[in-house]
Amino acid sequence: MRFYYGADIALMAGGTMRGDQIYPAGVLKLGDIISCFPFEDPCVVIRFSGHALLAALENSVSKLPAQEGRFCQVSGLSFAYDPLRKEGDRVRWVRVGSEDLDLEKRYSCATRGYMARGKDGFESMNIENGDVEEVISEEHGVLISMIIRQYFLSLKVLSQWKRGGSVCKLFSGLHHHQTRCGCLSEEKVGEKGEIAEGKDSSEEEDDIVEKESSSPVKEKMSLEEEERLFELKKRVAKKWEMLTKQGRNIRRNGAGNVGVDWCRSVRPQVEGRINILTS
Repeated sequence: MRFYYGADIALMAGGTMRGDQIYPAGVLKLGDIISCFPFEDPCVVIRFSGHALLAALENSVSKLPAQEGRFCQVSGLSFAYDPLRKEGDRVRWVRVGSEDLDLEKRYSCATRGYMARGKDGFESMNIENGDVEEVISEEHGVLISMIIRQYFLSLKVLSQWKRGGSVCKLFSGLHHHQTRCGCLSEEKVGEKGEIAEGKDSSEEEDDIVEKESSSPVKEKMSLEEEERLFELKKRVAKKWEMLTKQGRNIRRNGAGNVGVDWCRSVRPQVEGRINILTS
């Protein structure tokens, strides 16, 4: 949610996640996503103060050790709490990103519409409060199941995207970076993302597209260059029209291919966002 909306933080009550099972490695179906996130209230974005954020986190841990759905999963922040202290005074510290929580600063927060209506005790997030600003309403929000589905579809597209050298450099470098930080597995790193010597037709197409899009002043082309560009455009249009009609898998294993199977290499990790302290 935080990445989708570009918010500072995201808060999601643990009760949002259903399904009651551990999903094994393999194909993740749309039905699995919907059964795990069956709710029909869209995700929204609100803006509130550090005071309101602290109150929301206090409410999140207020009923422990009771297993209530209000216990929050968080993104963009980390905090520690002491379950032995009294309700309302359990959170010991909060950091947003790499900085300590500023109680006077206002933060944008992606969350469910359910929480933005003050349900489950999250009154400090209620958009009816004068201190809470509604940035994206439920009317314009997106279901969390749709956000997750779009995420996996984007990984699938990246896994199948065959383009020229510039795209290979971009996504191969991104794969290495994500692997180093622990977000992706080591499987098949750098085996197929390499760029071959010389240029194939896709690289030639990329060079022309990049030249056309990056130059603010269009250079006048000769008649021969214009005819060559026109033929390249026809070739690209014809290729994608044919692949679409035939329903073919456009993935290739040859040179110039982004050969990272993003869907299979994603590796969830524990980041230490929520910490337990004892007095």
